Amino acid sequence: MNVAPWGGSEELWKSIALKALKNGDEVMVSTYRHQSLNENIGALQNLGADLHFRRLPSFEKNQPFIKRGIAELSVRLGLDQTVLEWMGINRWKPEVILFSSGETFDHGLHHQFYPVKYCIQRGIPYYMISQRNWEWGLDVDDQFRDSRKQLLKGCSGIFFVSYHNYKKACMQLAMKIPRARVVQNPLKADLKQIIPYPQHEIPQLAYVARLQTAIKGQDLFLEALSSQALREIPFQVSFFGRGPDENYLQKLIRHYGLEDKVHLRGYENSIEKIWASHQLLVLCSLAEGTPLALKEAMACGRSAIITAVGDTKEWLSNDGFVAKSHRVASIEAAVLSAVNAKCQWEDLGQKCKERILRNENPNEATHILECMLGKRALEETGRDPVHYFSQL
Repeated sequence: MNVAPWGGSEELWKSIALKALKNGDEVMVSTYRHQSLNENIGALQNLGADLHFRRLPSFEKNQPFIKRGIAELSVRLGLDQTVLEWMGINRWKPEVILFSSGETFDHGLHHQFYPVKYCIQRGIPYYMISQRNWEWGLDVDDQFRDSRKQLLKGCSGIFFVSYHNYKKACMQLAMKIPRARVVQNPLKADLKQIIPYPQHEIPQLAYVARLQTAIKGQDLFLEALSSQALREIPFQVSFFGRGPDENYLQKLIRHYGLEDKVHLRGYENSIEKIWASHQLLVLCSLAEGTPLALKEAMACGRSAIITAVGDTKEWLSNDGFVAKSHRVASIEAAVLSAVNAKCQWEDLGQKCKERILRNENPNEATHILECMLGKRALEETGRDPVHYFSQL
């Protein structure tokens, strides 16, 4: 359901699809039609997955204007929820469907969404993955809430990647969400590999996140760096990632006069390469699940400066630096605390790696697939939200 071509939230459903294909199951991937085929989707197709493409929603600007107009007209006339738009799904005849959402209550995923109606009318089980929830500011009405309650009523299981996302969802709907489990995203980092802690005279920080400030908070971090206190402390920050706000962040770096301190490095596929040369993660997000960037940094033996969203604080525990709020002053204080404690970063990073090794479940995708196929009980998949943190 994610409008972005690819992101960390795609890794779990991709892993499930890969395991299904390896087992000889038939897989169809339904995704938005972007101007070019993402390499991950192409890889699944090469392994035998069928592809089904949907129109991008009209609010997505990265498409020709005429396509935006057609998408808007389709929604206004209700054509997007008719069999004409979903011929490929009907011909393929799925026996179980998994909806993966970048956010818990995706505006496109509701009880009248055609694939949901397809499942309900035919008695086909459907499952959901929630990769992120808003900590605040989810501006919806009772009609929206009632629709999502109906969606969850028919759902065979919903997998949250964050306990706090689950709790927020219960608050947002004013109900206890049934058949909910907390699961983990797969890590790209090799847990067996030891990446030596780099020794730099000038501290090297890495901000690993999609360049989308409304969610990832890079602009708040840059404003914090512009303070007089942090200007006088020598350290370097590398932004790794791409996204819609790349041009804005370049302008903001110039606006604050941070060209010598902050650098945009683009997307880097190798997690190990990032942490071979950087010593501490920065992630000042406004909304998260349990971010892969944090867990992968921890798996590589690095600590972090974070804002407490999703389950970030619980995973980092006392082995890092947590801003008390999203206010710039709080972020500034957390960065200042971190750079003043540089001598502790290596030891904190080692403790972070040990926590990941204790709690990582490499079989999560396999268990979800088995649950979808009726080979594993939902109660034996992931963790019960009620007891989640007592098990970390």
